[in-house]
Amino acid sequence: MTRTHSFWLIPLLGYLVAFGPLSIDTYLPSLPEIAKNLGASQQMVQYSITSFLVGMAIGMLIIGPLSDQLGRKKILLVGTFTYALTSLGCAMVQDAESLVLLRALQSLGAAAAAVLARALVRDYFDHQQAASILSSMHIISMIVMIFAPLLGAFIVNTLDWRWIFYLLAAVSVFAFVAIALIIKEPQRDTTKPPSIKDYLSSYAVCFSEPKVTLLILTNGFSFAGMFAFIAASAFVYIEYFGYRESTYGLLFSANIGAIIVMTVINKQLLTRASSETALRFAITVSAISACLMALISVSYADIALLFIASSMLFISVTGSIGANCLATLFAIIPERAGTAAGLLVAMQFALGSISTYITSLLFDGTPASLLIVMASFGALSFASYGLSLMISHKKQPH
Repeated sequence: MTRTHSFWLIPLLGYLVAFGPLSIDTYLPSLPEIAKNLGASQQMVQYSITSFLVGMAIGMLIIGPLSDQLGRKKILLVGTFTYALTSLGCAMVQDAESLVLLRALQSLGAAAAAVLARALVRDYFDHQQAASILSSMHIISMIVMIFAPLLGAFIVNTLDWRWIFYLLAAVSVFAFVAIALIIKEPQRDTTKPPSIKDYLSSYAVCFSEPKVTLLILTNGFSFAGMFAFIAASAFVYIEYFGYRESTYGLLFSANIGAIIVMTVINKQLLTRASSETALRFAITVSAISACLMALISVSYADIALLFIASSMLFISVTGSIGANCLATLFAIIPERAGTAAGLLVAMQFALGSISTYITSLLFDGTPASLLIVMASFGALSFASYGLSLMISHKKQPH
């Protein structure tokens, strides 16, 4: 790569990773207006979120190993082009059913951006650099999460909800041009034509390494705890503790700020230590916070400050765990970077969906019940990581 390409590459990869949160969070403030404009129920419009999340998970599982065979750049270009077309389609729909379908198709483009941006980190950088760069990309994604709802609300209030999708189309066109100019296809073996057998073998290689599965679960359970918080925290803050909606918004944004702070700390740690050491630190913080949440749930859950502090500490390291887990996966299966990235992020969405369902069953409106659910997922994350260490120890020569 040229010097110019090196300078713009990391910002572009962070920009691509932000497609997912940008597609969801910018759109959330417009849901009531969309339902009214299209003459649809709130539930029907909410299905457009579900279809997008399901499409993201499926798309990642397909696109990851496919890129290991066909290359990253061409799939990225197809993905961003698809995203632009479907965004324009969403802007022009006349019924909610069409919106649900187009959002599912739009998610495939977002999945390509999210997975392949991460896989390209492995293609361009060594193992140690990868964890730091993935952390930087996560910071960009978190900043988008803070400002995307504000941008969406501004568009709805000043223009029309359809302009949100015109904006997303423009974002994708910009990405398409940037990919064409900046991304250089990494060298790979092109002598062997792609096949279904090779495609499936990508997953076989990944799952043949027990540590790969356990690290994917380590990250997935950590994010599941955060999804539980997302699903029920509004009820705790607003209905149980009696905070205003604006206060809840500030507290929710504070959690995102905590993720950014801990991810910056993770980047600094990676300048002096390996990604495995950084992962151990993040998992330790997560385990401590899970223990605190379990203790607080027994007798002190009614104290708002303890609920806020313990849940924020748990959420703060989710980004660091994700970046370090993926960097470690790249070191274990370097030739399957696309598959590894697809599996890791798809598992986040899959376990996140399971988490929200479990939370809906177990949450009784009290902070104690939410803390127990989050602590349980934290314990599963720690157990998965502990098993991965045991496997690594057994493989070491004595």
